[in-house]
Amino acid sequence: MTTTARATFALNVLAVSLTIVLVAVALVVGRAEAEPALQLEVGDLAPETFIATRFISVVDQAATQAARDSAAANTATEFAKEPFVDNNVRNDVRELFQSVRDVAFDPNAAPPEDIPVPTTQAPEVTTTVVPDTGVTTTTTEPPPTTTTTTQLPRRDLDDQIALVTAERGIHATVIPFLVEFHNADLDSEPVGQAVVFDDIEDETIRLIDEQLAEGIRSNEITAIRDRFAGQTQTVFISSVAAEDRAAVGLAIGDIIAISLQANEFVDEAQTQRNKDANVAAVEPVVKDFVASQPIVEAGERIDAVQLQAISDLGLLQPKSGNSRTAVAVLGGLVVLLTAFFLWRIAPSRWSRPKHLTLLGVLLVMAAAASRLPAVVAGDDVHVGYLIPAVMFGYLAAILYDPRTAVLMSLPVATFTAISTADPALTIYAAAATIAPVAFVSSVSSRRELRVAVSLSAIMLAPLAAAIAWLFTGPDTAAQAAVFALIGGTAAGLIAQGLLSSFENLFRVTTTITLLDLTDRNHEALRLIEEKAPGTFNHSVLVGTLAGKAARAIGADPLLAQAAAFYHDLGKTKEPHYFIENQFGVSNPHDDLDPVESAVLIRGHVTEGLRLAGSFKIPSDVAEGISMHHGTGLMRYFYHKALADDPGVDPADYRHVGTKPRRKEMAILMICDACEGAARALAQQEDPSADSLRKLVDSVVGEKLEDGQLDESDLTFGDLTRVKNAIVEALIGYYHTRIPYPGFPGPRAEDS
Repeated sequence: MTTTARATFALNVLAVSLTIVLVAVALVVGRAEAEPALQLEVGDLAPETFIATRFISVVDQAATQAARDSAAANTATEFAKEPFVDNNVRNDVRELFQSVRDVAFDPNAAPPEDIPVPTTQAPEVTTTVVPDTGVTTTTTEPPPTTTTTTQLPRRDLDDQIALVTAERGIHATVIPFLVEFHNADLDSEPVGQAVVFDDIEDETIRLIDEQLAEGIRSNEITAIRDRFAGQTQTVFISSVAAEDRAAVGLAIGDIIAISLQANEFVDEAQTQRNKDANVAAVEPVVKDFVASQPIVEAGERIDAVQLQAISDLGLLQPKSGNSRTAVAVLGGLVVLLTAFFLWRIAPSRWSRPKHLTLLGVLLVMAAAASRLPAVVAGDDVHVGYLIPAVMFGYLAAILYDPRTAVLMSLPVATFTAISTADPALTIYAAAATIAPVAFVSSVSSRRELRVAVSLSAIMLAPLAAAIAWLFTGPDTAAQAAVFALIGGTAAGLIAQGLLSSFENLFRVTTTITLLDLTDRNHEALRLIEEKAPGTFNHSVLVGTLAGKAARAIGADPLLAQAAAFYHDLGKTKEPHYFIENQFGVSNPHDDLDPVESAVLIRGHVTEGLRLAGSFKIPSDVAEGISMHHGTGLMRYFYHKALADDPGVDPADYRHVGTKPRRKEMAILMICDACEGAARALAQQEDPSADSLRKLVDSVVGEKLEDGQLDESDLTFGDLTRVKNAIVEALIGYYHTRIPYPGFPGPRAEDS
């Protein structure tokens, strides 16, 4: 990288850095710091009416929990039987009866004599089947008539009762009854009478089993015991005499009442599983909020569901105010992005730090202008359409080019979004920046510029109306259109006022500059007209040809025309050395050495550049001075030198300019050569369309062959259209004249 390139790069970096700082300042100064998020709690009064920005469903946690609690509460309690309880109850009853049996006899008393006991057994019957015959025989043997047993001495009833009571005190009310029944059985059994004590025990167990089988819960045990205690039970004991059944039934009831226990208990695990299943089956209770409908009105108490909806929709976040740091960073990134795009689409701008600095000024102005709606609009959003975004489209399109103007819509829209947070104004700002580009890109007169400003302002009115209609409804469209028209007109006028300042300060060639330069009253043009009138006429004609040719290929006709007007400015120093100014005098080159002539002719380029600097002619136009000959060969003097010295170096007879790099400068080179050649042709013969076309083809071919158009971006298609345009213009200029009687010569030119 050369020293110049490094310096240019450093200046560009400085310009971009300074722009970032100033843009950040313009966006941040006067901006309120971001407000904290609104803090609300359930039961608070709504400070405003909250509107749903979109459809949202919110789970009502309280209602959902209530439904789940209800499902859990309504879940039936599961019970499970404990088999050991049944066994304990049975064993308790059997132990009671066994205790009565155990205390009947005194094991410590002397054994009595054997007591004969009459038998009560039935006769023994034997059945025999004879093998192989199938005959059955039956034999009956009588039972013995008496049995002799030995019994221990029996205790006194009171002693028995006392012993059983001591062991089974809980059954004190029925023990006397059981002891009496058992002793009665002991008395009845030896004489062959029926015994009932065992049957009473079995019946008691049967009734207890029935009750236990039904299941007894702890909360039911008292009622069940009350149903048995003191209640005569219906018993089905055939051995009990009819007169004793009531007493037996009463005793069994008391035994059952005392012995029964709860045998069904809560199954906590299963009950919890059932609860969990029932709770899980409950669907969440959901409340829907429709977009654009109020969630809660101002002044109403906020419930949990409303608060959740408000929070989920982000309505608690501040509606205004942003983090200043975030705003500054975003503004800086937009500047960098714009600079990057400019570097990619127009790299030549980076070679001119002043152009990049001018872009920085426009960006800072755009950032400051984006704050305008907040300053003037207040609560009336329609006033925001006064934003002068269209001004930046004007300025960028005139100061730079249409692509740069379209690029400006990116930072203008972004800055507007940062400053207003209004999507309608953001879209309007972007569109308004682009709107004037088509109108001002091809203006070639001040009248066209004024018309472009007016048309752009008129175009903004329906644009703003449509945007306002879309975002805020049809009632606001008319107001938006009026403010946009006012803002667009004012911005256009301001832009025209700023153009002159920017042109002079940054030395930028604009349409306005070119219009000024093509004004015949410009001091440099007056100098040419006074010092070198032939050169002046030649330059004007070349300008006419160049403007027409530039329009034919979409190049800048004003730039081509202005460059043509000043391309021979250097001939004003010694005009008589140039043939177009040699009227009525001999050609001084006839007496000069070809080398001297070449030096004099070559000098009009360097002198022209010096004069261009003194007249402050923009460099874009001054390029025409150094490029209209390029490095072309001065063929007349070269061939004159060849006649004397065949070994002459052609480099001594080349111009000291540079080859054209822009279409407009290449067109100037062609038009300059074609006009001179056509003038020479006209001195020899009356030019015809065919001869003019051949002449133009010859000139262009010579320039191509000499490589003078190698660095320009003209295509062969462009060259064809340029040649056609030049031929048409020359035909119009060198049209056939009719002879007027009384005038000298074979023809007279009409004025």
